[in-house]
Amino acid sequence: MSAEPIPLPRHGPAHGWALLGVLRAPDEEAAWEAADPALGVELVRAAELAALVMPAPPPGTHADPDHLAARHWEVHRALLRGDVVPAPVGVVFADHDGVRAFLTESHAGLSGALHRVAGRWEFRLHVDVVDNAFSRDLALDLSTHIYAELRRISAAAVTLPVAGGRVLSAAFLMDRAATPAFQDRLEVLARLNSALGLDLTGPWPAYDFVAMSG
Repeated sequence: MSAEPIPLPRHGPAHGWALLGVLRAPDEEAAWEAADPALGVELVRAAELAALVMPAPPPGTHADPDHLAARHWEVHRALLRGDVVPAPVGVVFADHDGVRAFLTESHAGLSGALHRVAGRWEFRLHVDVVDNAFSRDLALDLSTHIYAELRRISAAAVTLPVAGGRVLSAAFLMDRAATPAFQDRLEVLARLNSALGLDLTGPWPAYDFVAMSG
């Protein structure tokens, strides 16, 4: 499933509002109930879209673990409530008017991205060899077959870069209703391929299936 990148501002202000993600605006005008009210997370609305934003951290601290954990948790909470298009770290707007302008100017791309992820979320699978006597070539072959089988029961799938001795990393876009069947099949595949370690994580926002780019 390919996605047209959604343009983002190339240069954000030093201080302002960090974009966490975009979702369908809730019907009511209630404020966003953040996990931690001190974070100052808000919803900024424009027509039927809403941006989830929080006060931007000081310049150069976007990779601070506390900031990353806070934004991850809020985007994940939005995912559990409904559909969300996650934003990359470091997108900052000067004020709410700038956020609304982005929602308006990128309305078509954002609406398309929300349509692609409607009723879906992402899982990531990492495959490692856990039996040192097992042939790596055979492990690569088996992991390819595992990927192909899981791809058939997902809405979309992509392979991801692997690190170290890992033989496969992949992301799967799943219809939420099909998640139990996907997990059940993975358990069967894990039992049939005991020399491999199959580590499934998620659900995640669809980071690997919708794109915002600078």
